[in-house]
Amino acid sequence: MGPLFVLVFYACWGVLGHNFPPFTPDTPASVVASYFRENAGSVRLGMVMAMTFAPAYGVWGYAVAKVLEQVIEKDSIVVQLARVGAAWTVITLLVPTSFWLTAAFRPEALPDWMIQMLYDMAWLLIDLAYAVTSVQLFALGAGFLADKRAVPLVPKWLAWYGIWVGFMFILECVMPYFRNGAFARSGILNFWIEFLIWMAWVPVLTAYMFKAIGRIERGE
Repeated sequence: MGPLFVLVFYACWGVLGHNFPPFTPDTPASVVASYFRENAGSVRLGMVMAMTFAPAYGVWGYAVAKVLEQVIEKDSIVVQLARVGAAWTVITLLVPTSFWLTAAFRPEALPDWMIQMLYDMAWLLIDLAYAVTSVQLFALGAGFLADKRAVPLVPKWLAWYGIWVGFMFILECVMPYFRNGAFARSGILNFWIEFLIWMAWVPVLTAYMFKAIGRIERGE
């Protein structure tokens, strides 16, 4: 479910929705509006599919939290935070995606500035809601670091990597103050690095989850 989410979200939200990469914040409203009017069908398809598959991230997050129960007790607040962090992340994907879908629903009836506003509003929410995903990243990182096995279910470096990704998201806080450059929503730091290090974390952790599940089953 995790890699499936990454693949579908990249293709549908990213490519079809012109979000990978996004329009730069200083792009004229007329340019953004023209794209939505000329590509309304593909944007609608992309956002509908992105919203349909967004819950896959939550399913994946719950499955990872279930493996975490083999490291620390299932009633631990760390396990619960890993679950709710994944669930909250799904919400922060669904809501802004609906804004892009709204912009593409009847773009011919909307003024340029309103389409640009919906585009901006969606980006501000999906970026600045990073903290809910950081909760999941911190909980999983801390939980797997507590593994006392001689060979942990998840390598220590991957647990620390997740924590590092969660802290890196803090840089999104400066995104509203920049319309170009590395810190803008389309910049090398706040887009290319921030999104890619998170998207890379999902399939890598998934691979180790399969190995961990095999070890647990053999042990039982």
